Amino acid sequence: MKNMKETVERYTSAWNKKTAAEVKAAFAQIFADEITYQDKQTPLVKGIDAFVDLVMSSHEKVPGRTFSLLTEPEYFDHHCYYSWCINIPGHGEFAGSDYAEYNEENKMTKIIGFVPTL
Repeated sequence: MKNMKETVERYTSAWNKKTAAEVKAAFAQIFADEITYQDKQTPLVKGIDAFVDLVMSSHEKVPGRTFSLLTEPEYFDHHCYYSWCINIPGHGEFAGSDYAEYNEENKMTKIIGFVPTL
């Protein structure tokens, strides 16, 4: 990736992909193999395949939901912060934020999500 803005934009749009194959292909471009994810509602997720399972589970639990980026990512020295929005048809939009760490290739290595209670 050229920079973290591009990485975060691709990450956010990957959550809107409909199939596991599409999500995995998108994640393979933006994640390091050792990617981890956690939020207060989700136990620690390790690796791209487990992350793909999380996205697909999200589609099952909240059909029709979409994600978009709310703020331009702020990043420096392998740390990144940004806010996003989840739109749930019939329920509205809810804001959340992520803190991420990334490597020299601008691939994410760790994401901590601050997810709204829905």
